[in-house]
Amino acid sequence: MVFVTKRSSGIGRRMESVLARLQVRERSRVKILRIDADRRPEVVRKLAVKEIPSILVYKNRKPVAWLRGRATLGDVDRALARAERHAARNS
Repeated sequence: MVFVTKRSSGIGRRMESVLARLQVRERSRVKILRIDADRRPEVVRKLAVKEIPSILVYKNRKPVAWLRGRATLGDVDRALARAERHAARNS
């Protein structure tokens, strides 16, 4: 999972608590990479991120879900479930 945000993003700062809970609950299953759009604009361009914050969910190095803007823990859980279904279909 890739979380793209900026330090100046209030929504992004609030989403940090959602991701912290997820990281504790799913520590053996989910890795979260945080990218600061101000510090790594080349990565943001490469990922084609248009809205900050955004969460990109990958399974087997392939994007399977994209959450733009504010996301709740439920939103992230649904995106992870889509990733699992995608992996099951492609195995």
